[in-house]
Amino acid sequence: MKWLSSFRARLILTVFPVVAVITLATLVLAEWKFVGAYKRLFAEQFESQIGGFTAAKKKRTEALSVVLGRLAKSPAMLKAVEQDDFASALQFLRPELEELTSQRLQSELPGGAVRGGGFGTRGDGGSDKVGPEAARGGPRIPLSQTPYIAMIDPEGNFVTAQRKGPAGGRGAPARMKEENDSSAEFRRKTGRMQWLGDRRLEDILQGQQVGYLRVEQGEDSRNEQVREVFITPLRDQESGEFLGAFLFGLPLQVLAERILYEQTKRSEFGEIMSGVWVEEGLVSTTIPKESRQEIAAQVAAAIQQSHKSQREITVRVDGVKHQLFYRVLNPDSPFPLAAQVNLYPLEALDRELAELRREVGGLGLIALLLALLLVLWISRGLSGPIRELVEGTHEVEQGNFDVRVPVRKNDELGRLAASFNEMTAGLALQEKYRSVLNAVADRTVAQQLIEQRGTLGGELRHVSMLFCDIRGFTALTEKMQPAEVIELLNEHMTALTDVAYQHGGIVDKFVGDLIMVLFGAPVSTGQDALRSVECALKMLEVRRSLNEISKHSLEVGIGIATGSVVAGCMGSDQRLSYTVLGHSVNLASRLCSVAQAGEIVMDAETHEAARELIQAEPMPPMQLKGISEPVHPWRVVAA
Repeated sequence: MKWLSSFRARLILTVFPVVAVITLATLVLAEWKFVGAYKRLFAEQFESQIGGFTAAKKKRTEALSVVLGRLAKSPAMLKAVEQDDFASALQFLRPELEELTSQRLQSELPGGAVRGGGFGTRGDGGSDKVGPEAARGGPRIPLSQTPYIAMIDPEGNFVTAQRKGPAGGRGAPARMKEENDSSAEFRRKTGRMQWLGDRRLEDILQGQQVGYLRVEQGEDSRNEQVREVFITPLRDQESGEFLGAFLFGLPLQVLAERILYEQTKRSEFGEIMSGVWVEEGLVSTTIPKESRQEIAAQVAAAIQQSHKSQREITVRVDGVKHQLFYRVLNPDSPFPLAAQVNLYPLEALDRELAELRREVGGLGLIALLLALLLVLWISRGLSGPIRELVEGTHEVEQGNFDVRVPVRKNDELGRLAASFNEMTAGLALQEKYRSVLNAVADRTVAQQLIEQRGTLGGELRHVSMLFCDIRGFTALTEKMQPAEVIELLNEHMTALTDVAYQHGGIVDKFVGDLIMVLFGAPVSTGQDALRSVECALKMLEVRRSLNEISKHSLEVGIGIATGSVVAGCMGSDQRLSYTVLGHSVNLASRLCSVAQAGEIVMDAETHEAARELIQAEPMPPMQLKGISEPVHPWRVVAA
């Protein structure tokens, strides 16, 4: 334990935490920058992908809105819907919409997929299944790209086609033949837009809207697709009555998703997987099926909790931690939200961070060892001078102020030794001053004696004297215990002494319950009379404040006189007292005895100096004891 208190141990215990903190800070900063760069890399990939998606969406929307709006106003279309003849409505829509689908495929899919206005073969030489229009010689569209066309009634239900009965009444419902109903290839899990809740479709579908649906390809297939759907309202052109809507959905292309996955799969950081979150589910060709449900739930929770259109969260895929970015594709849409989702594994990042921690930790240990060797080498040159300083300090504690330590070098320790010697010399001089301080009654007088300014042995000075005496003190204290009397006086004198010092006064003496304060000796401020009156006013104020909290209430009377007096130190060789003598001293004492409780009485000269500060009234001329001539005092009536 003694070694722990040594300088060497303290130096080691000081340096080691510093090195450890610097190492830790370096590690934290490096990790922060490394993780930031890693995340920026994938954020840029995400922004690039979402930017391309947004641009393509805008282009598609602008191109399709005009055609779909035109179809919604077609008289034949509106007539069929009004008569609930959805079969005719769909037959009217299908050629136009399938032509739009074919045009989109030719413009967006890679070359070689479309030949002769339709799809016949795949790029690998095999054959694709084709949509139902192939049998009629129309544009051949792969089943996976077949447009999703559906009718929606005013209540928000997906409706099947119905034909009129022979008498003009509605016949029994009958689903259209599959070869004539392309939407039959895509089975939804419900026939109603459940997200409508209590809302009416007419209220939220004021104009054409773009939304996203999750559909199943084939009745028994587990493959899902995300369809970008254009929902176009149908209204009677004359009355404006809401008749329902028709839905045109095209699959979102996953080509960019696959390309990004294949490009990054071979990188050292791991593959970037993508998908689209829609209708509480996740549709993806790169994210494992068994993980999609959990990831979709976490995305849904994040969107619901944060209400942010984009965010990044941490998820687990196949037991591996991944960072997930998402951005809502339709934040302002009244329809269900959909979000583009990208995620990448953090396994490579964790490995890099572990390697970074090992490297920085190893460097930190090396730094600690080097610091230890350096401390041991430096401490050998420091311990000797420091030991001498410690021994000198012990001598000073014993009262030996004559001790000195050798100054060996002109470095920091040498200057410290020199400062120590100067300190002990100052302490020795301070001890000599102590006798002077014990011989005087006021700190200003003591300072004058120390600096040897002025003639404290006796001089003629123009001084204002203030006497403050407690009224009725004898009657108040005759039945009090001595200790209580002393406590009362100490409280009173302490407060009034502070006031005197605040106004530049010198406390000359305490005589029983009286305090005598000088203004102008041994040093004059040039406004001694004015300061004495200000001090008297403050004394009355402080005394009134003390009366509110003190056990005993005291009243004082104050007398002030200004004039020439003899000032100097008087007494014996062993004890000195700085005081003043003269006519004005006696006058101030007599005026104090004249002042009633709470009054300030002053001579004419003091009043002349302070007349702008106070309002005073002359008192009748009076003959005071020890004063040969009548005195014309003034009483303060207001400040």
